Amino acid sequence: MQQDKHPLETISDWLEERGIAVIDNVTRMPAYGEPYISPNLVIALNHRGWMRADYDMHPVKFEVHDNAVIYPGHIIVAHDSSDDYLCTLLVVSKRFLNILSQLHPNHYLFEYHYNTSFHLTDSQFDTMQTCFKMLQVISKLDHPDRESLLTTQMDLVARIVRNILRENGKEMIHKDTAVQQMLSRFHEAVVQHYRESREVRFYAELLNLTPKYFGTVVREATGIGVVEWIAKYVVIQAKFLLRHYPGLTIQQISHQLGFTEQTSFSRYFKTYAGMSPKEYREITG
Repeated sequence: MQQDKHPLETISDWLEERGIAVIDNVTRMPAYGEPYISPNLVIALNHRGWMRADYDMHPVKFEVHDNAVIYPGHIIVAHDSSDDYLCTLLVVSKRFLNILSQLHPNHYLFEYHYNTSFHLTDSQFDTMQTCFKMLQVISKLDHPDRESLLTTQMDLVARIVRNILRENGKEMIHKDTAVQQMLSRFHEAVVQHYRESREVRFYAELLNLTPKYFGTVVREATGIGVVEWIAKYVVIQAKFLLRHYPGLTIQQISHQLGFTEQTSFSRYFKTYAGMSPKEYREITG
């Protein structure tokens, strides 16, 4: 029996109009074992239970009173969650995020990192929950100053988060190091060019690095090599098309992903996914 659509998959019209959506009583992820790439900023507040996932191929666990951030364009694959899992999601559209970034650039620097969640004390959790509720109320207003009120409240949330991190002696966003900048640029390059090239040299040249140095830094920082990192991203995009677009032939999908021949795509997919595109479509269709 097919599950109803996840709330994240049903709010696009509201989000486009309002800029922000707060979703209460979320008990599951859109799909377990399948990649989810959000075009929006998603901030999750966990009330109870836990959820295990990979974030950009790196294992994470979201537990009670954790506050987690899923950045736009990054990959999350949920594996499982406890029966009592319950969270609230704050979703910010790409359009509204651009507005926030221009008004408050210091609070919306989306650097590449794996530390996507942090734990809250009881009082900190109550504070964040109050902020979410206020944003929910404002987002529903039919008032000419609604967006201005939302930007002010979101700036307050960003300031509160930074203060919480200082109180807890932690940093969610790493210091601005050369490696940090390189990883951020690499991620952006893969998102933009994965259809064009899957070669280490191509991305190394984009970043003005030697392939050897580039490969060493990526492996040391992420635990996997450049080729595997790119392949995982390509396969995730392929799985999304195979699963959600049954009307597209495998040949059409291979062309969309930048492969000149279907056989090349099928071979590439089987190497990194462990099965052919046809087999994957059959077991997920």
